[in-house]
Amino acid sequence: MPVSRKPIMAVILIASALVSMSSIALSSSNPLIQSYGSINYTPKVTVTVNLDEITGSNNLSLGFMLDWERWVDFMNNPVLRQQAQNAGFKLIRIFDFRPTTPSLMPLTYWNETTKTGTWNWTNVDTLVQTIFEVGAEPLFCLGYARDNIQNYIPPGMAVDRNTSLPYPEDYSIYATEWVKHFLSTKMPVRYYQIMNEPYFYFGWNAANMTKLANYVRLWNAVAKSMRATNPGLRLSQDSITMRNVFDYWLKKGENVDFLDFHKYDAGTVDQYNDTVMFGRAETYMFENSGSFYGVVDARRMWYNARQKWIPIINSESNFNSAWQNGTDPKIQQMGGAVWLALVLRMAILKGLNYNVYFELCSRKSWQQHLGTGWGFGMINEDNDQPWLPYLVQELIGGNLSTGDNLVRTSCSSEDIRTLGWIHDGKLNVLVVSKTIENRSLTFEGVSGTFKIRYVDSTVAYDSPGLQSASVLSSQLFLTHGYTVALLQLSG
Repeated sequence: MPVSRKPIMAVILIASALVSMSSIALSSSNPLIQSYGSINYTPKVTVTVNLDEITGSNNLSLGFMLDWERWVDFMNNPVLRQQAQNAGFKLIRIFDFRPTTPSLMPLTYWNETTKTGTWNWTNVDTLVQTIFEVGAEPLFCLGYARDNIQNYIPPGMAVDRNTSLPYPEDYSIYATEWVKHFLSTKMPVRYYQIMNEPYFYFGWNAANMTKLANYVRLWNAVAKSMRATNPGLRLSQDSITMRNVFDYWLKKGENVDFLDFHKYDAGTVDQYNDTVMFGRAETYMFENSGSFYGVVDARRMWYNARQKWIPIINSESNFNSAWQNGTDPKIQQMGGAVWLALVLRMAILKGLNYNVYFELCSRKSWQQHLGTGWGFGMINEDNDQPWLPYLVQELIGGNLSTGDNLVRTSCSSEDIRTLGWIHDGKLNVLVVSKTIENRSLTFEGVSGTFKIRYVDSTVAYDSPGLQSASVLSSQLFLTHGYTVALLQLSG
């Protein structure tokens, strides 16, 4: 239904610093304004909002990973739990067992002869209860398909020498125990992945088709067993959109309940400059490529083959995946903040259901001994203070819900991306600037006084905080490099 043009509360998210031209005369003591000088030579950009045209509805909710035993801090630290609530995170992904999370594994030993194990669910149950209490739900990833798989499955479980995977019967029993347990405790755990990143086992884009067939047989057996116990589960694996994997799966695989992929737009520090990274933010994994089907095409192809329209989850994502010699410093800088805003915007446009950020927090003091960067986190675990990626998630996640109507927006500059939606009777417009140059923005279709919260390049990225201002929508706004801002328009 079209939105009335009567006075409306409006919220505008802008990934570019905004300052009113008239504020220079009214507030010359403002350090943001002092640094800009005259705006007469700044290129002008017009952002148009059409309140009468609804273009769709939002499906996206935000999520994050808990890895490296950070589930312990999440359970015990009320600050982290409150931060998860403030940003509106709805999905939290956890590994059942790998060397980074040894104390979470509920199965202490697997008896290969009796096909039974010794279980202790105390930690898992406490974590799951905590996740539900903050308004989210868990996604458990069971196992990790790779050459040294013995390190990623229950201790004592045998590996088939012919496939280098656990025997399907054994792993089915193990995975189904998870389902039985949560049914018995009445905890509504729905989401599971069967083996993390299986392309490490069968090769990039299923280069080894024999190994792909081995994995599909395992996945099918496990999925059938889990679903026989609880038909309401949602199961998948995160390599499903790889072309060879997807094509083979349509022939041999059981149904997945969601399309699942991982998105890291660089693999080494300084692999790409910002311009390339911002382009990849909007295209990589979202659009068709040599190795992957884009998510929209994959969902359409799945529906054509299986007559089932399934959700889409980006279940692990960050600016850069490099870690062995330290992480990319840009993750926590404004380049990483703008990249994240572009990814979330595209996730909304492509109809994704969840975008899971890797990961919630990292310890700056510990990470620095590895080399560059501060880890993959959104929050500094040393002092619980948020970094820029968290503030971006908080600004968007705190003002976006599933079912929110999307409204038509446009922009006169290719340097700026826009997206509009209505949340709780308020108009939200996301404007993402991909240039470090200044721009003067004007807005058409909205009027009133903007109350602004933002982060930008004037804020120290090592200890950022949300800034605030108030200006009139009828005035010019000067953009200063990379920024993410939330503007609320009243009257």
